[in-house]
This record gives sequence, structure tokens and C-alpha cells, in this order.
Amino acid sequence: MLLAAGLSVQGLASEPVDDGSPPKNLTAANTTLAEVLRGYHHALGHATGNTLHSSVTDYTATFAGLSGTIHEVTRSQESRTDAMLSGMHTAYGTFAGKKWSMNENGQVTLESGLHQRDDVDAAALRSAPLRSSGVKLIGESATPAAYVVEVNPPGGRIEYIFFDKRTLLVDRIERMREGRRVVFTFDDYRNTQGLTEPWHIHVDDGRPNNVREQRVTALRYGAALSDADLALPPSPKPIAGATTFPASVDGTIVDDRIIITAGLSGHKVNFLVDSGASGIVIDRDIADALKFEQHGRITGATAGAYVESDVVIPKMQVGDVVVEGAHARSLPFTMWTDNGKPIGGLLGFDFIHDVVLHIDYLHGTVEALSPLTFTPPANARALPIALDDQVPLISVAIGNARNLHFLLDTGADRSLLFTQFVSAHPSDAADQGLGTAMQASSPFVNDFLGVGGMVDYRPMQTGPFDLAGWSFPRWLFYVTQNAPSFEFEDYDGLVGQDVLRNYDVWLDYPHLRVYLRPNDRFRQRWG
Repeated sequence: MLLAAGLSVQGLASEPVDDGSPPKNLTAANTTLAEVLRGYHHALGHATGNTLHSSVTDYTATFAGLSGTIHEVTRSQESRTDAMLSGMHTAYGTFAGKKWSMNENGQVTLESGLHQRDDVDAAALRSAPLRSSGVKLIGESATPAAYVVEVNPPGGRIEYIFFDKRTLLVDRIERMREGRRVVFTFDDYRNTQGLTEPWHIHVDDGRPNNVREQRVTALRYGAALSDADLALPPSPKPIAGATTFPASVDGTIVDDRIIITAGLSGHKVNFLVDSGASGIVIDRDIADALKFEQHGRITGATAGAYVESDVVIPKMQVGDVVVEGAHARSLPFTMWTDNGKPIGGLLGFDFIHDVVLHIDYLHGTVEALSPLTFTPPANARALPIALDDQVPLISVAIGNARNLHFLLDTGADRSLLFTQFVSAHPSDAADQGLGTAMQASSPFVNDFLGVGGMVDYRPMQTGPFDLAGWSFPRWLFYVTQNAPSFEFEDYDGLVGQDVLRNYDVWLDYPHLRVYLRPNDRFRQRWG
């Protein structure tokens, strides 16, 4: 995540925010929710014996110009899905009570359970109509000819499910995600061992390049599965490593931005170390000039929409650290520091994952440490982190609001408050004076640059702000406006460089920790 002057990204047209209102042109339904759901369960069919205990499903799939296969296995409450698209292998699943995901570089993260909205919706629908709140029949649609059920339980998300009037099977689901309506359509229903399932799934989020198609090629229930079929993938060889540690990463800190110079095919390219980035990013023009292998075209969105591709970087020399065979994202990205130094990309999760990164903001130095021999620094405080979205999530407090979910973001100039926090805690999101004064003195300074476009904001001074046991009576935040793609779903805000510059920082992703130790800037201001 990036909030910086001097950033230029060739974005697409600005995206309107969908308010989640019901589908248009519905008419009154001539049935009840109970009758629709009863007919739906009857249409699905009934299995006997241990048919539902396990399943194996294979698909062909296309997405963002990529094509390949998906292999999915389930056993009771456990599952594993492996996708092989144009030679790239990703996976996710649940095993022994742990949710996990694996990216294109083979790096596996365990999920903390932050994102529960889909599970809440599914639970509400299972218990409807007897015990569930937030599930109701809202009418009939003509195209498709279907009964439309709204699912919107507390803690869930808004979705609209279309049950075919003739078969009562699901034709379509409209699901709200980050201010967009993602549309799932289902057809080619077939009966396998007594159960009826769709063999064709089409997904469209309304963005160019992002249509996904899946077609079942084989489906089997009651398969004998072992733990090996469902277990987490083994840890791969790290993509980043060094002969000896501590290792220099040829980095410096300019205006609190961590700039690292990397060698790529005989050329030097500056990267920003950005813990708010879920991977490695490289400017498309640089990737094209160096003839890096690229795959697919997907429309991504952060501050705005942009087109990105997967790119394989054969070798990157980052000081004494070597990064080999790394999958990254190429997109139109150019940034300059205040002193005019060009920056051609971001070093995010995939780079930070394999080392412990020590950032000394006061002295402007960066070094990589071995996660195998790393010892927590003396007099530093440890913050547990979650990496559900491949970015470090920490817990903070503001006013009376405790256990807030904040992103720790070395790429952000300013700390932010997001819509979720402001909506849920209006008394704690009241300005204490400075924000109002800033708006009065500079009424037209109300947006900043991020990857893909501009983000509107308003300044707000609030507090106390508590971080890892330190309490600051007041802190100036920016409050983002109408920016769901930028905010991350289920996040309350982010901690940026304005906070981090007061510490020595150790990013220890391998052990799910970040360590903070106050520096002289901290002591001069707060003692």
C-alpha cells in the first residue's frame, strides 16, 4: 500500500462504488422463503452412506488470460484446492483445524480467521428460515426467471441468490466485495451419486480481464483420501537468501522511505520496501525492456484500477541477498523520491517473507538477518502479526476502541483510519481540533496518490492511540473516503511511516512478529 508524492501509475477509469442495493425490476414473489429453501434442498438430492464424507473434483479453468486445471479434494471439514494456471501453482485449504494459502512462489501462510463474512453468510443460510436473521425472500426476477433471496446477516456481507423458478437450483449469486458486485452464474447441472451440482461456473467482477470460467471434468464422491492428499505443501527453498548474515541489502532511507537498489540483468533498479504490498511489484516498462517472462492480464485495484501481469524475475541481486526465480507483478508504476531518485517497483511480502528485515529509521540503514538464527533484540517490544492477506496485521487501540485491525505499512507516508473503524466507533472517530484546523486552512488539499489513482481523505486528530503498550494522547490520521479497494476488507486502518520513523523496526514474518524499539526521535518527543 502506497501513499506517496511523485507516484505515477497509468490507471484505468475511476470505479464507482456499488452500494449493494437489491437487483432492479423485482416483482412480488408468490411463495415463501421456507418453500424456496425446501425446494432447493430437495433439488440438490440425497446421498446415502459416506458419499458426502469426501469428494474429488477436477476442473478446467481460464482466468485473466491464463488457462489450466484445478484439483479440489474435501474430507469432512478439511479441504485442499490446487490451481495450475499457465505453469503457476497456487493452493489453499483447511487441514487439522488450520486455514492456509500458498502463493506462486510456494510461500505458505496460516490464516488467523480475520475474514469471516462468507462463513457467516453460509451459516445464516443453513439455519434459515427458522433461526437465521438477515435472510429473506425479496421478490422475483424475470431474467433469469428466479426467486431472489437476500442474505445480509450481522457480521456477514450482502449477497443476492437467484433460485430458478422451475428447478429451484441456484442460477446466480451477486456478492458484494470491496464496493463491487461480483456475479457468479451456474449452469450445466448434473446428478452424481444422488447429488446435483453445477458443472459450469462463470465469475465476473465487472472489471476488464477478470472473467473466470470453471468446468468440471470429473467428480467423485466417497473417495478414499489420506492426510497426504489434504496436508499443507512442504516449505520450498526460500527465494531470497544470502551466503552470510547479517547481509547488506544496499538500502538507504530517504524521507522515511526505504529504498533498495537491486541488480537485474546488469541493470540497477530502485525498489521501495513496502510491507503493505502483498508481493513484489515491478514497472511493466522495465519488465518489457529486460524481456522477463510474463503471463496473463488481470485488472487489479488499490487506489484505483490498473492492469497487471504475472512476471518471473530470474535473478535479483539485492546487496548481499540473492532473489531467484521470483514471481512478481508487472504494472505501470513509476515513483520518485523528493530528491528525484526514480523508483521502479515494490519489495513486499514475497521478499520480506524469507528474511528478518531490520530497519533503522534514525540512521537510515537496512539489513537482512537470518530467520534461523535471529534473536529478538533487547529492549524491543514484540507485536504478534497475522499475514492472512500477505501483509502484517497488528492490534492497536484508539480511544475506547480496543483490538483494532491495523496494517503495519512501511510504504505509507501517513497513518490512516478506514471506513470500518469510523462507522463502528463514531465517538472515537471525533476530531480533537487539528484535523478541523487543517481542513479550514487547506480546504483543497484532500487527496493523495496511491497505486492506480487518487484516494480522497480528511484529516482527523484523535486519541489516545495505543500501540504495543505505548500510549500517545493524540495522533493525526487521514480518514479515507469512498475507497473500499484501498482499505482492505475487515481492516480498521494502517500504521505508516509517521509512526514507524520513531523506532528501530524488525519485520520477522517467519515467526509472525514485528519488533519495535524506540529511537532518539521517540525519546526526544516523548521521553
